[in-house]
Amino acid sequence: NRTSKKIENIKLNFPFVEKVEWGEIKDCDVFINATSVGLKKGDELGIDIDKVQPNKFFYDVIYNPSITNFLKKAKKRGHKTLNGETMFLYQAQKAFEIWHNILPKIDADLIKFLKND
Repeated sequence: NRTSKKIENIKLNFPFVEKVEWGEIKDCDVFINATSVGLKKGDELGIDIDKVQPNKFFYDVIYNPSITNFLKKAKKRGHKTLNGETMFLYQAQKAFEIWHNILPKIDADLIKFLKND
């Protein structure tokens, strides 16, 4: 769903959004992989992380595997990284509330329980 036409439609509501060609590195503080690239062991995004300035944040919405090649390369170069596990947990919490009108409590015990499945 990442097409030039769709980005132009997004820009109608959010004029500050800038289209970036795939693989182009912009000077920014946060890099997010919101694609399915990384689910398979050998997946590569095709982004040269060596061109990224130091001390940036890399986020991958993928949570399994917990460390994708995208995150592995960023971490190796000293950047901060995080996977999508927490996002997934809070999406599940909100979905449960919508379906059942009950907002489950997320705390350290629940997170520990889920990690020990």
